[in-house]
Amino acid sequence: MSTRGDPNSEFVTLMYVPGRAGQIRRFHFPRFWMRRATIAAAFLGAALLTLSVDYVRARIQLSELDYLRGETREQHQQLVQYTEQLGAISSDLERISSFDRKLRVIANLDPADPIPLPGIGGVDGELIDPSELPGLTRDRRHRRMLDSLSGLSNAATAQAERMAELVAHLEDQSARLSSTPSISPAKGWITSAFGYRSSPFTGGREFHRGLDIAGRLGTPVYAPADGVVRFAGERRALGNSVSLKHGYGVESLYGHMNEITVKRGQKVARGEQIGTLGSTGRSTGPHLHYQVQVNGVPVNPRNYILD
Repeated sequence: MSTRGDPNSEFVTLMYVPGRAGQIRRFHFPRFWMRRATIAAAFLGAALLTLSVDYVRARIQLSELDYLRGETREQHQQLVQYTEQLGAISSDLERISSFDRKLRVIANLDPADPIPLPGIGGVDGELIDPSELPGLTRDRRHRRMLDSLSGLSNAATAQAERMAELVAHLEDQSARLSSTPSISPAKGWITSAFGYRSSPFTGGREFHRGLDIAGRLGTPVYAPADGVVRFAGERRALGNSVSLKHGYGVESLYGHMNEITVKRGQKVARGEQIGTLGSTGRSTGPHLHYQVQVNGVPVNPRNYILD
């Protein structure tokens, strides 16, 4: 390298040596060109590095954008399916509500105030139209779906409560029907009806509290409804007798029996034999005295013989 005073010190010499036998070549460049070339190379490298980083970022963002687009399409399809399912559930609840009203009419319940089914999403009870979903913001879509779920939950809860009430009523009605006398307790013919009559013993006017069903001695006597044996034994005027407690204030009494086949406290079902027809106690011949009481008051047993 040349000294400071040397005019060649403002130049930079590059030598090219091709090989042992080759001719050495020298290239002279002004020093300030080299400085500029170095600075330019540095700027160019920095620019290329920046462009490379930006390119990589752009590729990553494009990849993420493609993924998000695919996810958005999938979410949109799920929302459409979800909306359609909500509509189907709403229709099912509407059918249940209609069925509930019909059952209430059949069960003699008041159907005048059915619980209105709230709309599944939408405004004023209308269903969400799937075509509206793309135009809604994410927050509004979320809010609309939450409103739909809330409405559906309330409707389902209300319908469940109404159906539970209806089932309880029907169960009670079923139990009441099972406990209501509805068949003749014995085969035969009625020789004395319910109401006032001439006494077969005194000839005077008396009130007969039941029916007298005449028949052959030993004819089976059946329980006309489900119940519990309240009394099974002998009474003065009625002889061998059975009293059944059916519930709901209904009781029945059977007198003049020849044989008793049940015990006190025993549960019996409609149609189950409780004894045989006889002529015990104060009786003029083989017959069954059949009596029905509601809340302690004798009623006409004919109203409880449906067969």
